[in-house]
Amino acid sequence: MQTTRFLVFLVCGFVILTLPKFNGSTLIAHHIHKWKALKTSMRYVQEAMLRTSLNRATPNHGIVFECRTTSNLRLGDEVHFELQLGDMRGFHRLDPRRKLALFLHGWNDEGSKGWVQDMLRTWTHFDPYYSVCVVDWGHLSQVDYKTASMSIFDVGLTVAGIIMSMENLRPEYFSRRNVTLAGYSLGAHAAGYAGAMLNGELEQIIGLDPAGPLFTLPAVVSPDFRLDPTDAQYVQVLHTSAGTLGAGLKMGHADFYPNGGKAPQRHCKVLVTDMQNNAVACSHSSSAVFFKQSMNPAFPFVGNHCSSYDNFVHGLCTQGHRGRFGIHSQRRSHGNFYFVTEPQPPYVQRRLWPRRRHQHYQQQQQQWWRRHKVRASAALGRSALRQTLSTAADVKPMQPWQRKWRRRRRVYY
Repeated sequence: MQTTRFLVFLVCGFVILTLPKFNGSTLIAHHIHKWKALKTSMRYVQEAMLRTSLNRATPNHGIVFECRTTSNLRLGDEVHFELQLGDMRGFHRLDPRRKLALFLHGWNDEGSKGWVQDMLRTWTHFDPYYSVCVVDWGHLSQVDYKTASMSIFDVGLTVAGIIMSMENLRPEYFSRRNVTLAGYSLGAHAAGYAGAMLNGELEQIIGLDPAGPLFTLPAVVSPDFRLDPTDAQYVQVLHTSAGTLGAGLKMGHADFYPNGGKAPQRHCKVLVTDMQNNAVACSHSSSAVFFKQSMNPAFPFVGNHCSSYDNFVHGLCTQGHRGRFGIHSQRRSHGNFYFVTEPQPPYVQRRLWPRRRHQHYQQQQQQWWRRHKVRASAALGRSALRQTLSTAADVKPMQPWQRKWRRRRRVYY
C-alpha cells in the first residue's frame, strides 16, 4: 500500500513538472515568476515610504543625549550630564582623553528604561576609557511601528549633527574616528544612517539584531535605507531573531549568529498567556542581553568562522579562525561567525585572557595616553600637562596576580 502511494505521488509530481507551457512557462515557473514580481512590488512600496521619510528628515532638537563618564579611574566616580542640539553646555564635561560611545535604543523604548541605564553602567565599569551616552528618542519611538520606522532618519541626522558640533567645538581633541555607535533594533538602522552622513568615518558601529520588518521583510531594501558595512570603518552585527523581528541578512564586516541567529534562543521560553514575553520577542531582546554580558572580558562571546550554521553544528568549522563580538573586539575579523550559548546566565563559559592578549591591550592603552599627552602639551601648556600626568599616575597598575598567569593555549579572536 505504501509503495502504491509513493508511486502515485511520484507520477503526480512528474506530471506537474512536465505540464504543457502556460504563457511561455510551466505552471511552477509561472508561480515563481509571480512571487518574484510580488517581492519586487513590495520592495518598491517599502523603498518609496523610506525615501519619502529620508527626504523629509530634519534634525530633532527634542532628542536628548544622556551621558555618563568616569571622573576618576581609580575611584570609579561617575559624572552625569546631558547634550542637545542647540544646548551643548554639558560638552565641557566630556574628558578629551576618552573615546565616545553612543547607544541608540529601539522601538517603543526610551533612554530612562532600567535595562538601558544598567547597560551604560556596565559599559563604563568594564571600559572606563569610554564616555557613554544614550540617545533618547523615546518621543519618536513610542508610537506605532511604521511611524517609528520612518523616524530613524531624523534620529540619525541628529546624531550626526551632535558629532559634527563636537568636532567644531574642540577639533584638536574630538574626532569622529574615535566614536562608537551601538544600536538595538530600529536604533541599529538609525546608527547606520548617522554613519552614512559622516561618510563612513566612525570608528565602529555595533548592530544589535537590526529590525527586519520594512527593511528586510517582506523584501530587502537598498543599503541606502538600512545598516550597511560602508557606514563605519568597522561594523559588527549580532543576529538573534533572523527572519522575524530581526534581519538575517549580512549587514556588517563581521556578523555573529548565536544558536543560528534565529528564534527561539536557548534561554527563551514560550509563554502563550503573555504575548509580550513570547519566544520571538525574547529572542529579539537577547541581542541586548548578550551585548551587555560580552562587556565583561571574562566571558567573551567568540564565534567560529563558517559558511553556515549546519556546517558549524556538524563540526566542519572547528579549524577556522574565530572572531570576538562586543566592545573588546580587535575589529580584525570578517565574515559570518557562529557559536552556541548556554540556557542560563552568563550564557558562555568563563575564559581568562591569554597573557599575550592582555599585554597587547595594555600597550594600546599606553599608546592612547601618549597621543593625548602630546595634544595636551600643545593646546594647554605645561601647567595643564602636569595636571594630566598627575591624573594618569592615579591609574591603578596591573596587579601582580595578573602578571603571574600560567602559560595557556593561545586563543586568537
